[in-house]
Amino acid sequence: MTKRRITLIALLGLLLFTGACGYSKSVYESVSESFSNSYDSVFSDTPVLKKRLLVLPFLDQAGLGPEKVEEFTEVFLSHLNEVGYYVIQRAPSAPSPREKSRVPEFGIIADPDQAKKAAEMGMNVMITAVLSPYDVKTRKKGIWPFRKVVAEVEVPMIVNAYDVVNGTLWLTNLESVKIETEVDEFDEFLDEKPDKLSYELDPEELSKAWARILERQAAALNKKLRAQPWMGWILSVDSEGAVITAGKDVGLKEGAVFEVLGRAETIQSASGSPVALMGPRIAELKVTEIKQRHALTTPLADAQVQAGQIIRIKR
Repeated sequence: MTKRRITLIALLGLLLFTGACGYSKSVYESVSESFSNSYDSVFSDTPVLKKRLLVLPFLDQAGLGPEKVEEFTEVFLSHLNEVGYYVIQRAPSAPSPREKSRVPEFGIIADPDQAKKAAEMGMNVMITAVLSPYDVKTRKKGIWPFRKVVAEVEVPMIVNAYDVVNGTLWLTNLESVKIETEVDEFDEFLDEKPDKLSYELDPEELSKAWARILERQAAALNKKLRAQPWMGWILSVDSEGAVITAGKDVGLKEGAVFEVLGRAETIQSASGSPVALMGPRIAELKVTEIKQRHALTTPLADAQVQAGQIIRIKR
């Protein structure tokens, strides 16, 4: 019996044993994590590369102010990268502003100029976020003569993840929390103009709402990012080989192999711009020299590659 098989059988046996004996949840989770780590180390000889993320300034449609937006950005990024899976860079300028609305057109903000800059920087993904205006609705609560009018305030946030490499949208996600508060002044017409309602949100409740939203958004984005393979492209080709958009900063190791992908059919995106779908593997590149943000590779066979072709880490 091979060492690999013995290791897996032992771990599976330990999982069954702890379940049968009623061990605590923390023990079970610990063993599960060990099993997952051992499985990866046994079956995967390919290094897992970090993705480069360009995070644009959050678009403040809710009027929260620069200090609060900066605070939310830091909290969001700390949740997102708490285990260090990404190389994160924040862009100095915000995306082009749109009309003040709860959800941007298609729920997407992907400024073409910013996307071009992200590509020039060798980024894998561009992140945009919208702190949308609060959505307020009123309703009557209780029974007469103790009936009162309350405002149900929805606090929303939208996060988009744009794939810089192939020009597609990975994620657009809306998270919101509703807070109920009493209305100080009310008349029969205020249902039609909720912006004129007189109400005040509990600062502690509002803080808790934003904490939940930021954590959920980071979790949703992290799940999507980790499910996607690392992809980049060929920067240049000469007699020495092909230079690619991966380096020491993303954890690249010498000897790693990348697949060069061809282009398949082209489809129209929601914005009207063409998107080329990924085709079959047409070549493989082996890493021979690594710099901080790029690496030199050599084709493993007599294959013709060119700048701009998309690459994917071979697993």
